[in-house]
Amino acid sequence: MTKKPKITKTRDSNSEIRIYGENACLKIFENRPEDIIQLHFTKSMTQKSPELMRKLTTYLAKNKKAYHMISKDELSQLTKATHHEDISLLIKSKKQISLKEYLKLKKENSLLILIEDVSNPHNIGAMIRTAAHFGVDGIILTSKKMAETASAIRVSEGGFEYINLFEVDELKSTIHELKKINYQIVTTSSHAKKNLHDLSWSKKALIIFGQEADGITDELIGLGESIKIDGTDQVESLNVSVAASIMMYDYFSKINLR
Repeated sequence: MTKKPKITKTRDSNSEIRIYGENACLKIFENRPEDIIQLHFTKSMTQKSPELMRKLTTYLAKNKKAYHMISKDELSQLTKATHHEDISLLIKSKKQISLKEYLKLKKENSLLILIEDVSNPHNIGAMIRTAAHFGVDGIILTSKKMAETASAIRVSEGGFEYINLFEVDELKSTIHELKKINYQIVTTSSHAKKNLHDLSWSKKALIIFGQEADGITDELIGLGESIKIDGTDQVESLNVSVAASIMMYDYFSKINLR
């Protein structure tokens, strides 16, 4: 009979996240090791990353935190995933500042991303990874739940640790508030007349991205300057995380590198 992995149960699940993936776990250990509650790993993990595992288990032992070596099947059962990369951490949720608190910082250069109804955790994770690479200040959404899934965090390859997630009640009013403080509002559409190449960025900008199937709703698309990412037109549109990558790079190259 397969022995079930030991799992801590008497905790507030809303304040904890179980994550997996080597880079995702590494960044937690580097940035906030005190938030680690529990570690599970396989023998393969100790063989492919012996130095990381030595440092991690030494830290956990010193600080009286639990860790367990289990089989791959047990780790798959625990994480409910097969792409766990032989390691999983139970961690405290990351403390986040609010959008209101962020705006009080009055940064000269500020790029924000707004996500409307994007539900695929792999797309969200890819967007977070790219956002971290290009120094995006935060992602605005109506619920952080999908962005804080283990799948999204793994795909972000550690980028989750560097991006603020701003949860708001209503997207339209948030966009209007940002407009009032001179944020440039940009949307993307395959039907837009203006090309990305010709776009001049303001130092403070918000880019809006919509759901994978239908894109940005009519309610939001009219609130900003609509931009087309030119291509061959052999396909209708780009994957949302790919489009986001192109837009983030364009801002970064025109504002940060000029």
